[in-house]
Amino acid sequence: MYFGVDPHHPELNSLIQTTISATIERHGKLRVYALVDGVFDDNLGRQLWALSNQTDTGVVSLYDNTVLSGYEECAPFLMNLSPENLPKLLKFSVDKPMLSVLQSPLSLGAMQQHFAGFLQIRTTSDGVRMPLRFADVMCSQNALKMFNDAQHSAFCSGFTAWHLINRKGTLTSVDGTCLDAATYIRPAVGEGNAIDITDRQYVDLINGGEADFILCDLAKKAFPVVAERTPSVLYSMISALLKQLTVYRINNDAERYALVTQAIMLPEREQALTLLEDAKKYGVEIALQRAASAQ
Repeated sequence: MYFGVDPHHPELNSLIQTTISATIERHGKLRVYALVDGVFDDNLGRQLWALSNQTDTGVVSLYDNTVLSGYEECAPFLMNLSPENLPKLLKFSVDKPMLSVLQSPLSLGAMQQHFAGFLQIRTTSDGVRMPLRFADVMCSQNALKMFNDAQHSAFCSGFTAWHLINRKGTLTSVDGTCLDAATYIRPAVGEGNAIDITDRQYVDLINGGEADFILCDLAKKAFPVVAERTPSVLYSMISALLKQLTVYRINNDAERYALVTQAIMLPEREQALTLLEDAKKYGVEIALQRAASAQ
């Protein structure tokens, strides 16, 4: 399955080890964990679920002892990370946005309890709850951007550093504020292990995944178009086109999808921009017709 991420950088293992060591040099001895989204690999998910049900394996499900207990087939897992098991996890996560690394003074159990308050979001206007998939590294930064200041501070208060394997197969690090387990204060866990968000926050979160949705859906419907192109480059192109549509105040989801998927198939960037300009001037339907007749 296509997830719109580049292959891992050839030196990613070494880069992770170097980054872990550099963080320890700055902040002192820290525990190191892998955060794994079990959805992306059924075999690995089942293995981690089995291990999380045993004692002293160094693996826990974030859903255990929460309102989401029983949904372990889509659970994120925390596990102790070592130089020995990192290569295996990297092998499982090739081309899948499922792996990140956490450094924290907190124990494995305390880390699990910390994240228990962020397993779902709840829109205050209607009380609807839905999982927050922050273990999916393509969703992680969208989630962080969606949080208000208090929520962002609370989320980052459980770790010293969070190293995400990014879209280009290298690392993006997020600074946390947890430097001492003795002074850590666990965030309050809301009803249903959910944080309350506004409708505006929800819209921002959904909009943050728009380019990913279009890229992955395009791969399903027209795989030859994306197969020989670098996923991160395609994602950047789609993101830029969507931003231009926003400037042009073309905000209808279906129209944005139609324009971007048509534009991305055009051989020249100027042709793609012309399509968007035509949509602004003449309307989306006419612009799409003109582009199709010109091919």
